[in-house]
Amino acid sequence: MTVVAIFVVLGLAVGSMGWWGRRNASSLGAVPGMPAEHVEHRTAVLRRGATVCFVVGACMVVVGVAAPFL
Repeated sequence: MTVVAIFVVLGLAVGSMGWWGRRNASSLGAVPGMPAEHVEHRTAVLRRGATVCFVVGACMVVVGVAAPFL
C-alpha cells in the first residue's frame, strides 16, 4: 500500500504542476525586452512541457491505483 500512496502523491504533485504550468505559460514565457516571436516560441515550449507533466502525473496515478491488482 505504501507504493500506491507514493505513486498517487507524486502523480498528483506532477499533474498539478503541469496543470499550473499550462495555465500560466503565457505569463511565464513573457520576458521584458524579448522579441515577440521568441515569446511565442517560449510560451509554446512551456505549454508542451506542462502538458507532458500533466500526462505523466495522470499515468502515475493510474499505475499507482492499478498496481495492487496486477
